[in-house]
Amino acid sequence: MTILIQPVGAVDDSLISFIEVEIGSIYGSVEVMPMVHIPASLRDPGRGQLDGAAVLMALPPPEGGDAVLGVVEEDLFVADLNFVFGLAHGRRAMISLARLRQEFYGLSPDPDLFRERAKKEAVHELGHVFGLPHCGDDECVMHFSNSIDEADLKGWRYCRWCQKMLEGSGMKPAI
Repeated sequence: MTILIQPVGAVDDSLISFIEVEIGSIYGSVEVMPMVHIPASLRDPGRGQLDGAAVLMALPPPEGGDAVLGVVEEDLFVADLNFVFGLAHGRRAMISLARLRQEFYGLSPDPDLFRERAKKEAVHELGHVFGLPHCGDDECVMHFSNSIDEADLKGWRYCRWCQKMLEGSGMKPAI
């Protein structure tokens, strides 16, 4: 299993390295791809956000890998939702770092909390890539988060049920 991490626009190298190590410890092989630029046409100037679905579909396909995980600093939205922490479709997933930062909410930076949130969202979106739906267990990483407080309450691991679903499809993530 190989996960390709795709920085979309300028993303802090130390965070990409953190995600590489964490995702690698769960799924195995990880490769960081060269940064790709965000086409200006994907920005909604009225909202000050990126069209998440369009950015996701603009990601290069995961050639040489099983999935691609885009990582972007900018805030994302999708139709019918004001924002998303991340999204996935097919073998592509993406996370936005904007709302994972304490500074977004007018609070002092907390690098450890920020990294924990990024890890949760990356594992969550990759779970969707590998066929998992949202989970009713509020401690499972696959639990839907409608706010940062809800994201903070869940763990970064799959519950037994989600783990069993992954194993049933031939995957054995190390969590």
